[in-house]
Amino acid sequence: MKATATILTIAAASMTASASVTSYTETFESGANNWVSGAFTPTTWNATGSVDNSAYISSQLDLNSAGPFGLTLLRGQDDQNASGDAFVGNYLAGGITTVEFDFRHNAGVDLDIALRVATSANFPAFAVESSSATVSGEWTHLTFDLFFGNPLLTIEGAPTPAAFNAVMEAVGNLQISAFRPDGLDSELIADFDLDNVAITPAPSGLALLGLGCLGVSRRRRA
Repeated sequence: MKATATILTIAAASMTASASVTSYTETFESGANNWVSGAFTPTTWNATGSVDNSAYISSQLDLNSAGPFGLTLLRGQDDQNASGDAFVGNYLAGGITTVEFDFRHNAGVDLDIALRVATSANFPAFAVESSSATVSGEWTHLTFDLFFGNPLLTIEGAPTPAAFNAVMEAVGNLQISAFRPDGLDSELIADFDLDNVAITPAPSGLALLGLGCLGVSRRRRA
Protein backbone atom coordinates (compact mmCIF):
# COMPACT_ATOMS: atom_id res chain seq x y z
CA MET A 1 0.00 0.00 0.00
CA LYS A 2 2.81 2.39 0.86
CA ALA A 3 4.54 1.78 -2.49
CA THR A 4 1.29 2.33 -4.34
CA ALA A 5 0.67 5.56 -2.47
CA THR A 6 4.17 6.77 -3.33
CA ILE A 7 3.62 6.06 -7.03
CA LEU A 8 0.31 7.93 -6.98
CA THR A 9 1.93 10.87 -5.21
CA ILE A 10 4.68 11.08 -7.85
CA ALA A 11 2.12 10.87 -10.65
CA ALA A 12 0.04 13.63 -9.11
CA ALA A 13 3.10 15.84 -8.67
CA SER A 14 4.02 15.29 -12.32
CA MET A 15 0.53 16.28 -13.47
CA THR A 16 0.68 19.59 -11.54
CA ALA A 17 4.34 20.46 -12.16
CA SER A 18 3.54 22.91 -14.96
CA ALA A 19 1.03 25.72 -14.70
CA SER A 20 -1.99 25.70 -16.97
CA VAL A 21 -1.56 27.76 -20.14
CA THR A 22 -4.23 30.02 -21.61
CA SER A 23 -4.64 31.19 -25.21
CA TYR A 24 -1.95 33.62 -26.35
CA THR A 25 -0.80 35.26 -29.57
CA GLU A 26 2.68 36.65 -30.22
CA THR A 27 2.45 39.44 -32.80
CA PHE A 28 6.07 40.70 -32.46
CA GLU A 29 4.79 44.28 -32.46
CA SER A 30 7.10 45.19 -29.58
CA GLY A 31 10.15 43.34 -30.94
CA ALA A 32 11.49 39.82 -31.42
CA ASN A 33 10.72 39.03 -27.77
CA ASN A 34 13.63 36.59 -27.44
CA TRP A 35 12.63 34.30 -30.29
CA VAL A 36 15.82 33.05 -31.91
CA SER A 37 16.88 31.41 -35.16
CA GLY A 38 17.38 27.70 -35.49
CA ALA A 39 21.09 28.31 -34.90
CA PHE A 40 20.25 30.14 -31.63
CA THR A 41 21.33 33.47 -33.13
CA PRO A 42 19.13 36.59 -32.80
CA THR A 43 16.32 36.93 -35.31
CA THR A 44 15.82 40.03 -37.45
CA TRP A 45 12.90 42.20 -36.36
CA ASN A 46 10.95 43.92 -39.13
CA ALA A 47 8.54 46.72 -38.18
CA THR A 48 6.27 46.24 -41.22
CA GLY A 49 5.67 43.84 -44.09
CA SER A 50 3.78 40.95 -42.53
CA VAL A 51 0.57 39.52 -43.96
CA ASP A 52 -1.33 42.45 -42.38
CA ASN A 53 1.63 44.81 -42.96
CA SER A 54 2.53 44.58 -39.27
CA ALA A 55 5.79 43.54 -37.58
CA TYR A 56 7.37 40.10 -37.94
CA ILE A 57 10.67 38.28 -37.35
CA SER A 58 13.06 36.57 -39.77
CA SER A 59 15.97 34.17 -39.81
CA GLN A 60 18.32 33.19 -42.64
CA LEU A 61 19.67 29.65 -42.97
CA ASP A 62 21.00 27.17 -45.53
CA LEU A 63 18.41 24.48 -46.33
CA ASN A 64 21.14 22.16 -47.55
CA SER A 65 22.24 21.74 -43.92
CA ALA A 66 18.91 20.08 -43.04
CA GLY A 67 19.22 16.65 -41.46
CA PRO A 68 16.86 13.64 -41.72
CA PHE A 69 14.30 15.41 -39.53
CA GLY A 70 14.57 18.78 -41.22
CA LEU A 71 16.23 22.09 -40.37
CA THR A 72 15.09 24.16 -37.39
CA LEU A 73 14.37 27.68 -38.62
CA LEU A 74 12.96 29.56 -35.64
CA ARG A 75 12.68 28.83 -31.94
CA GLY A 76 10.46 29.99 -29.10
CA GLN A 77 12.20 28.42 -26.13
CA ASP A 78 11.85 28.42 -22.37
CA ASP A 79 15.60 28.84 -21.82
CA GLN A 80 15.49 32.01 -23.96
CA ASN A 81 12.40 33.39 -22.17
CA ALA A 82 10.67 33.70 -25.53
CA SER A 83 7.50 35.80 -25.28
CA GLY A 84 8.05 35.96 -21.53
CA ASP A 85 7.37 32.19 -21.44
CA ALA A 86 3.73 32.77 -22.35
CA PHE A 87 3.83 29.51 -24.34
CA VAL A 88 5.34 27.47 -21.49
CA GLY A 89 3.24 25.20 -19.30
CA ASN A 90 0.53 22.56 -19.21
CA TYR A 91 -1.37 22.49 -22.49
CA LEU A 92 -3.63 19.65 -21.35
CA ALA A 93 -4.85 21.58 -18.33
CA GLY A 94 -5.34 24.68 -20.47
CA GLY A 95 -7.23 22.77 -23.16
CA ILE A 96 -4.77 23.95 -25.84
CA THR A 97 -5.45 22.03 -29.06
CA THR A 98 -3.75 24.03 -31.81
CA VAL A 99 -0.65 26.07 -32.57
CA GLU A 100 -0.89 28.34 -35.60
CA PHE A 101 1.18 31.05 -37.24
CA ASP A 102 1.81 33.01 -40.42
CA PHE A 103 4.92 31.88 -42.30
CA ARG A 104 6.81 32.95 -45.42
CA HIS A 105 10.05 31.97 -47.14
CA ASN A 106 11.90 32.86 -50.34
CA ALA A 107 13.59 29.52 -51.05
CA GLY A 108 12.33 29.52 -54.65
CA VAL A 109 10.74 26.08 -54.15
CA ASP A 110 7.78 24.82 -52.13
CA LEU A 111 8.71 23.68 -48.61
CA ASP A 112 7.16 21.26 -46.15
CA ILE A 113 7.03 22.80 -42.67
CA ALA A 114 6.78 21.10 -39.27
CA LEU A 115 6.26 22.22 -35.70
CA ARG A 116 8.20 20.46 -32.95
CA VAL A 117 6.73 20.68 -29.46
CA ALA A 118 9.06 19.75 -26.62
CA THR A 119 9.55 20.09 -22.89
CA SER A 120 12.01 22.64 -21.52
CA ALA A 121 14.69 19.94 -21.50
CA ASN A 122 13.94 19.48 -25.26
CA PHE A 123 12.84 15.85 -24.73
CA PRO A 124 10.33 14.25 -24.69
CA ALA A 125 8.90 15.83 -27.80
CA PHE A 126 6.65 15.34 -30.80
CA ALA A 127 6.48 16.92 -34.26
CA VAL A 128 3.46 17.81 -36.38
CA GLU A 129 3.89 18.27 -40.12
CA SER A 130 1.95 20.80 -42.20
CA SER A 131 -0.81 19.33 -44.32
CA SER A 132 0.46 21.01 -47.49
CA ALA A 133 3.64 22.62 -48.78
CA THR A 134 4.23 26.37 -48.47
CA VAL A 135 4.70 28.38 -51.66
CA SER A 136 7.83 30.50 -51.99
CA GLY A 137 7.27 34.23 -51.61
CA GLU A 138 3.77 33.99 -50.12
CA TRP A 139 2.55 34.37 -46.56
CA THR A 140 0.81 31.15 -45.51
CA HIS A 141 -1.30 30.58 -42.42
CA LEU A 142 -0.39 27.21 -40.93
CA THR A 143 -2.37 25.35 -38.27
CA PHE A 144 -1.03 22.37 -36.32
CA ASP A 145 -3.54 20.22 -34.43
CA LEU A 146 -2.25 18.80 -31.16
CA PHE A 147 -4.03 15.52 -30.54
CA PHE A 148 -2.75 11.99 -30.24
CA GLY A 149 -4.72 10.64 -33.20
CA ASN A 150 -3.41 13.22 -35.67
CA PRO A 151 -1.86 11.23 -38.58
CA LEU A 152 0.60 14.12 -39.17
CA LEU A 153 2.00 13.79 -35.64
CA THR A 154 5.14 11.80 -34.81
CA ILE A 155 6.18 11.16 -31.21
CA GLU A 156 9.88 10.94 -30.48
CA GLY A 157 10.09 7.68 -28.60
CA ALA A 158 7.21 5.37 -27.75
CA PRO A 159 4.07 6.30 -29.77
CA THR A 160 1.74 6.10 -26.77
CA PRO A 161 -0.84 8.42 -25.20
CA ALA A 162 1.38 8.61 -22.10
CA ALA A 163 4.34 9.84 -24.17
CA PHE A 164 2.14 12.41 -25.90
CA ASN A 165 0.71 13.63 -22.61
CA ALA A 166 4.18 13.90 -21.05
CA VAL A 167 4.96 16.61 -23.60
CA MET A 168 1.57 18.32 -23.45
CA GLU A 169 1.69 18.57 -19.66
CA ALA A 170 5.03 20.40 -19.68
CA VAL A 171 5.55 22.28 -22.96
CA GLY A 172 8.69 24.41 -22.96
CA ASN A 173 9.84 24.76 -26.58
CA LEU A 174 8.13 25.49 -29.90
CA GLN A 175 10.44 24.93 -32.88
CA ILE A 176 9.57 25.55 -36.53
CA SER A 177 11.46 23.51 -39.13
CA ALA A 178 11.57 22.83 -42.86
CA PHE A 179 12.55 19.73 -44.79
CA ARG A 180 15.27 19.80 -47.44
CA PRO A 181 13.71 20.06 -50.92
CA ASP A 182 13.94 16.90 -53.00
CA GLY A 183 17.08 16.75 -55.13
CA LEU A 184 18.87 19.60 -53.33
CA ASP A 185 22.62 18.93 -53.27
CA SER A 186 24.08 22.42 -52.97
CA GLU A 187 23.76 25.55 -50.85
CA LEU A 188 20.30 27.12 -50.68
CA ILE A 189 20.25 30.11 -48.35
CA ALA A 190 16.80 31.55 -47.75
CA ASP A 191 14.93 33.92 -45.46
CA PHE A 192 12.23 32.55 -43.17
CA ASP A 193 9.58 34.91 -41.78
CA LEU A 194 7.21 34.41 -38.85
CA ASP A 195 4.26 36.29 -37.37
CA ASN A 196 1.13 35.81 -35.27
CA VAL A 197 2.16 32.69 -33.35
CA ALA A 198 -0.92 31.58 -31.42
CA ILE A 199 -1.92 28.80 -29.07
CA THR A 200 -5.65 28.13 -28.98
CA PRO A 201 -7.86 25.97 -26.77
CA ALA A 202 -10.62 23.73 -28.08
CA PRO A 203 -14.01 25.45 -28.41
CA SER A 204 -15.30 23.30 -25.57
CA GLY A 205 -12.34 24.26 -23.38
CA LEU A 206 -11.77 20.60 -22.56
CA ALA A 207 -8.20 19.38 -22.08
CA LEU A 208 -6.85 16.72 -24.40
CA LEU A 209 -6.51 13.30 -22.82
CA GLY A 210 -4.53 11.53 -25.51
CA LEU A 211 -7.59 9.94 -27.07
CA GLY A 212 -7.60 8.20 -30.42
CA CYS A 213 -5.13 6.06 -32.28
CA LEU A 214 -1.89 7.24 -33.73
CA GLY A 215 -2.21 7.14 -37.49
CA VAL A 216 0.53 6.28 -39.88
CA SER A 217 2.88 9.25 -39.89
CA ARG A 218 4.08 10.81 -43.08
CA ARG A 219 7.57 9.76 -44.10
CA ARG A 220 10.27 12.14 -42.96
CA ARG A 221 12.23 13.49 -45.89
CA ALA A 222 15.98 13.01 -45.88
